[in-house]
Amino acid sequence: MDLLSALHSFVRVAATGSFSAVSRETGASQPTISRHIALLEAHYGTTLFARTTRSLMMTEDGRSLLPHAYEVLEILETAETVLGRRRASVSGLVRLGVTTAFGLYLTNRINDLLTKHPDLSVELIMRDGFGDLVEEGLDLAIRVGEIAEGSLIARKLGAVRRSLVMSPRNFHPKVKLDHPRDLVGESCVVFTYGGGRQDWHFFNDGEESVVAPPTVFRANSSEAALHAVQAGVGIGLLPEFQVRDLLIAGDLVEVLPNWKVPPMPLYAVHTGPRTLPLRTRTVLDFLIQISSDVLTPG
Repeated sequence: MDLLSALHSFVRVAATGSFSAVSRETGASQPTISRHIALLEAHYGTTLFARTTRSLMMTEDGRSLLPHAYEVLEILETAETVLGRRRASVSGLVRLGVTTAFGLYLTNRINDLLTKHPDLSVELIMRDGFGDLVEEGLDLAIRVGEIAEGSLIARKLGAVRRSLVMSPRNFHPKVKLDHPRDLVGESCVVFTYGGGRQDWHFFNDGEESVVAPPTVFRANSSEAALHAVQAGVGIGLLPEFQVRDLLIAGDLVEVLPNWKVPPMPLYAVHTGPRTLPLRTRTVLDFLIQISSDVLTPG
């Protein structure tokens, strides 16, 4: 029988006012709880509880010991938590639902996470649309746009910047595209993520312009839309992190660079609990880390 176990029994008896209640709570026998209190009384040479056949009252010495007992137990609990986290191995499978574009971006960086945590494995379920996390058995999912379901716990990663781009083969220096209204005479590729009306909104120096793009090709996959733009089918509005490297390499050309498109919020969502398993929390932290490179804050 150790002093720490006795202190734990002491604070619980003080809280419940009953040996039998602590016995039921801890699974230890009532005589064991009594021996814990007797050990403390012998150790400190005092009486901690005044006992009668019908009541249990804490003595003045018991009340003096109580805050010190709480302090000792809290210090030990904090130490165990900190050291336990250091010892804990991040292991197991995390099923992550992602949009196609973000999934490909993540795939190019996932080795950093898996090298750091060799016992961790990640399964990507890639789709450009909303699925049910419970039905699909997902631990985490990436969602673009505002979150409607009240049952989801959401962590905002940032906002997705979007770029209006075209293939260099479609670029004609003599054809000036200075204003969104100039798109009316062009062919456009539309990514239909989320459904609904696909108007394009632009802002420039306080001026707003809304255009219904003349669509020659639409797809519910951002990857299909990107391939169509690269093939010269038309002008497309796509996530900046999906096209950034292609713009740098000259494989795509930015259209209307002086006009900005409102960014779309990006969330990591899960169904709970709020305190995630270590493996899931580790993946979420990694998503937060890599998102900071390509998303606008807030």
